[in-house]
Amino acid sequence: MSLHWLNPPSTLTLTLTSTPQLHTLAFRPFLHLPTSLLHRSFCLLLRLDPKRLPSAIGPDGKYYPTPGDDDPPEAPEDTAHGVSKFQQIHRQAARARKLQEEEFNKNQSIFLDAIKDVEDAPDVPSYVDSENSGDDLFGEIDKAIALKRKEFVKKGLLKPNPPKREKEGKEEIFKGTEELEADEVVDLKEIDELEGLRIASADSSEEEVEGNRRFGDDDDVSEVGKSKNSLDPSFDLDIDSYGRTKVRIVEPKFRMTLAELLDECKVVPISVYGNLEVEINGIEHDSRMVCAGNLFVCCVGRKTDGHLYLSEADKRGAVAVVASKEIDIEETLGCRALVIVEDTNAALPALAASFYRYPTKNMSVIGVTGTNGKTTTAYLIKGMYEAMGLRTGMLSSVAYYVHGDNKLELPDAVLDAVSVQKMMAKMLHNGTEAVVMEASSIELARGRCEEVDIDIAVFTNLNREGLEFHGSEEGYRDAKAKLFARMVDPERHRKIVNIDDPSAPLFVAQGNTNVPVVTFAVENKNADIHPLKSELSLFETTVLIKTPQGILEISSGLLGRHNIYNILAAVAVGIAVGAPLEDIVRGIEEVDAVPGRCELIDEEQAFGVIVDHAKTPDALSRLLDSVRELGPRRIITVIGCCGERDRGKRPLMTKIATDKSDATMLTSDNPGNEDPLDILDDMLAGVGWTMQDYLKHGENDYYPPLPNGHRLFLHDIRRVAVRCAVAMGEEGDMVVVAGKGHETYQIEGDKKEFFDDREECREALQYVDELHQAGIDTSEFPWRLPESH
Repeated sequence: MSLHWLNPPSTLTLTLTSTPQLHTLAFRPFLHLPTSLLHRSFCLLLRLDPKRLPSAIGPDGKYYPTPGDDDPPEAPEDTAHGVSKFQQIHRQAARARKLQEEEFNKNQSIFLDAIKDVEDAPDVPSYVDSENSGDDLFGEIDKAIALKRKEFVKKGLLKPNPPKREKEGKEEIFKGTEELEADEVVDLKEIDELEGLRIASADSSEEEVEGNRRFGDDDDVSEVGKSKNSLDPSFDLDIDSYGRTKVRIVEPKFRMTLAELLDECKVVPISVYGNLEVEINGIEHDSRMVCAGNLFVCCVGRKTDGHLYLSEADKRGAVAVVASKEIDIEETLGCRALVIVEDTNAALPALAASFYRYPTKNMSVIGVTGTNGKTTTAYLIKGMYEAMGLRTGMLSSVAYYVHGDNKLELPDAVLDAVSVQKMMAKMLHNGTEAVVMEASSIELARGRCEEVDIDIAVFTNLNREGLEFHGSEEGYRDAKAKLFARMVDPERHRKIVNIDDPSAPLFVAQGNTNVPVVTFAVENKNADIHPLKSELSLFETTVLIKTPQGILEISSGLLGRHNIYNILAAVAVGIAVGAPLEDIVRGIEEVDAVPGRCELIDEEQAFGVIVDHAKTPDALSRLLDSVRELGPRRIITVIGCCGERDRGKRPLMTKIATDKSDATMLTSDNPGNEDPLDILDDMLAGVGWTMQDYLKHGENDYYPPLPNGHRLFLHDIRRVAVRCAVAMGEEGDMVVVAGKGHETYQIEGDKKEFFDDREECREALQYVDELHQAGIDTSEFPWRLPESH
């Protein structure tokens, strides 16, 4: 390219030499501009460097190229940003592999089940390197599947399944054994069984071998005759958790001054003393839980008064106190402020909600109340909301979930108002969008749910429960109705009510009558949600449900007719919030079991064993009715009643159990400080017996049948009672162990010891199997054990 300024500079001529032809561009519109300005304008137009251009023009007006023009051209811009084509392909392949791994982890059980019967790839190098394992494409696919299965076997995900050729090879070893002596045949079989076992080298000590086994260090360990498909028997892998990445739950931190807390909450103090600008980092009403920087609230309980423990809270670092009595904080070590309120129990929920920034206002909250079915209904609603794509947490008597499978440890104490708000704040901080929570009558009566902004209230049923706390059935019913009294906004709130229950009208009438109500029932066909058809079996429950939005068919692993009510309640919630029907079905069907709620214990025995939490007469009655509908040959039931609680239900529990079970075993269930024999005496009144009558029958080891032909036994040690009931089980029977369910403790006196009905049933099944192998008939109670047992 050549550039010339003509004299006079009225015309600028640009000659391009990029092609054989010469092109001349004339620019005449700028003749009136000064030469310097015209020069700069032209340089900008052509994107030239104005500092370099004049240097190429000599005094004689000729063009003289600069040495810099001879430099090689600059490299084009790196659009790949330093990543080569090979690296790009490598990264794309890595992303594809990651997606495949995620897909496998998501559907792992399906993949493993599909290839569990496929034979392993032969342990021959030529098999891997061979170009063809078959005559067509399907042969290549079979080889790929076999190799993948072999990889899963090495990871411990599948059991070995050697090819038939290897199996036949092993059979060849034993051909001709008829020519060997009997001892030689046994030795040959033992050698084959020992293949794969590890032995220590001669210079290894026992401690080194044990350490290698424990820590996986094989430097001093040699393998002799190890089959490549054998697995280390000590290898234990949790298939359900394999490949999952546990979400890290972040604990939020909250701080504010006492003045800010009082301004934001609804509590109106009577008087205030000290420095209100003191900063607090938590709220506690239990002096044992106080930490440095906490606000201590002196609540008044049924057995004690929090004002008596101010000194302990002060020693633990409390910086401020909320009380309902005048207290001299000048004698304390670190308390710098005192707030006097009329009622500390009523102020606690408001203080907690304000301190944790009202977390439930930013989440959808579903509250479930009723006597029975709360936990299972909560699980079903959680599953349904997650099927809708919402991160859903749960607060139940069985477990706490932030969302998904992210489970939190159950605290030793029952959740109080502070714990509820703190848990909700943790859920919100970790991305939870909806929460399902059980709302018991005690929690509602004590105000633990007062500042929880509930959007949907669910009522399951109402029966006798917790009367020792409420004093009467009316008090118990009114406490549960408090949840529905807060349903006042027709735009946001919804009521879900079981209209088969006689108390349903009371719950419907609570709060604003304009709030939409969705009803469900099994018997009442006028309900919005009701079953058209249901089928019960030992393995699943199938129900055809009519809803205002269409008909649903749900197959659930939850057994029994009582679970149909729980399924209907969850469906009603889905209809109330406008959930897609397919999400309702998918979410409910994904809940296979609920811990301690009609939970099946399977040790490959010939009869069924169920552990359930039923501890009220109605819950037990419905449980046994549901079990009877499954068609067992006999029902053998273990029940107990708690000590120091509702004595009126004890004879009722026995009457229901003996009427609906072929054999009943009475026992203890958290007797506390009450004599277990006194509890059993109360229970025997349900069949018109006393403890003296029962002991009189036991003198000859014979307990006569009841008038209805059913049998009744008792033992005050629960472990023995469970073993006796399991021992009586025969093929086709169903053993029902009721009362504890998911609970893992037994309270006797002031001691709380570990006890799990589910584990006791498993151990009993193993113990009874040993008795049967010893030739002992355990079908009749009591049985005589040999001295060796």
